Amino acid sequence: MPEELSLRRAARESLANGRLPRMHSQCIWGGYGRGDTCALCGKPIRSTEVEFEVPEPEDGPGTAFKFHITCHAIWQLECGVEGAGAES
Repeated sequence: MPEELSLRRAARESLANGRLPRMHSQCIWGGYGRGDTCALCGKPIRSTEVEFEVPEPEDGPGTAFKFHITCHAIWQLECGVEGAGAES
């Protein structure tokens, strides 16, 4: 539970400072990790873990965000908490 609270706090901070966009994932690719860094927690996504890749919105620089499953779920949860009426 303490890790979840820490991730929720990190998600709120990332949304507030613009490091992560406030959006709901419309398209997600999944597969095994390749060691890339999770956009939320900053830890590598190992080959034994599932990685979610979310393309950046069309108005962004065209990169993708990669997440652990739990980190993606928490990011999406926090987008909904403060994002009533925000871009989806």
